Amino acid sequence: MLKHAVLVLCFAAFFTPGEAQNPANISTTLPVIVNAGDVYNPFIEKQSRLYNGIEHQGYSFKIKGHAYFIQKELSTGTIVYDGLEFANVPMIYDLLKDQVVIQHSNSFSKLGLVSQKVKEFTLLNHHYIRITVDSTSNTPLITGFYDEVYKGNLNVLIKRTKWIEETVKDELEREFISLDLFFIQKGGVYYSVRSYKGLMALLKDRSKEVKQYLRKNRIKFRKGHENAIVKAVVYYDLLNK
Repeated sequence: MLKHAVLVLCFAAFFTPGEAQNPANISTTLPVIVNAGDVYNPFIEKQSRLYNGIEHQGYSFKIKGHAYFIQKELSTGTIVYDGLEFANVPMIYDLLKDQVVIQHSNSFSKLGLVSQKVKEFTLLNHHYIRITVDSTSNTPLITGFYDEVYKGNLNVLIKRTKWIEETVKDELEREFISLDLFFIQKGGVYYSVRSYKGLMALLKDRSKEVKQYLRKNRIKFRKGHENAIVKAVVYYDLLNK
């Protein structure tokens, strides 16, 4: 077993896969099954649990912007997929389809993973978790991936989405539009946060101190919802320690 592991490690050290986009951002290290403690074997890549999905065709270049989280170029991340955790995986996150897309084992095409098999993933310093919602439950959440931007006594989650907006001028114009929805988990219950007033209502037992903190540090809700919500919740948790 030790001899086999050494051989695989040696092979991985000399093996450099092809890169589809932005080579500077993509690690040449092969994906690693983290919880198995072994380098991913290139000879069984096609049979791996990781390479299980549908080919990702992308979108028309005529649409303004792109459908992905932060950037359209592949970047290495970590993902828990089908019960295994993989590191050094070239990926992007499609916000329109709410789908993780990885570099195919052929190093040329891309593969859209089965969302139900993705437990969580980390990409571009953001940690996403998948939440499955019972249709009968009374919650503002929908099933999908949520950016876990803060985790403490209270948790802050963001549902990041995109859609295609169409306008007709001289001809049809199409553009990707972003929308972020904010949620705070308090006492095991999720609350939607849409306004400064709603944020303060959730933090009402410490709202006076939180308001003073935001004013002192010139943090304004209307100029940046995400920053204001996270800073307010972090300070609220600090006050309640």
